[in-house]
Amino acid sequence: MFLTQSDLQTGIFFLFSVTSLATALFIVNSKNVFYSAIALAFLGISVAILIADLDPAVYSIYSAFHLLLYVGATVVFLSISLVMFKGLEVKEIRTPWAPALALLAAIGFFAVLVLSTSSVTPQAQFPSISLSSLGERIIADYWFPAVILVIALLTTMIEALSLARRD
Repeated sequence: MFLTQSDLQTGIFFLFSVTSLATALFIVNSKNVFYSAIALAFLGISVAILIADLDPAVYSIYSAFHLLLYVGATVVFLSISLVMFKGLEVKEIRTPWAPALALLAAIGFFAVLVLSTSSVTPQAQFPSISLSSLGERIIADYWFPAVILVIALLTTMIEALSLARRD
């Protein structure tokens, strides 16, 4: 069984499309705001993988920006502000079948990962990039996502300061 790169990309697309839809439905139907914020992180990761899956050489930097902004800043801010400032109680839900399901899902995921990557031959090696050249490339080629990232992080910081000053 030999998988091509397009087969692998199609499999990744379907897996993370279903994950995105499932987490979006969980966010909408969840009664606990904290668990919705955690599911928002999984949605952000799934969408970042879908962005990178389009063309990894072109859209990987957009995917990294999406992870930094969406998961790194927004979800962490939501989670911390909900617990600290709203006095939200996080109740642990005990589900007896959840560990077995998680173990089966992890085994299945790693089996698919090993089987799908064992026959894929690596492409050309990427050259090493220094931090200064990466910064110059971001400013020169990806200035618009960088501006959006800075504005969104600034907005998140202003929201955090306004919540912290509230008595």
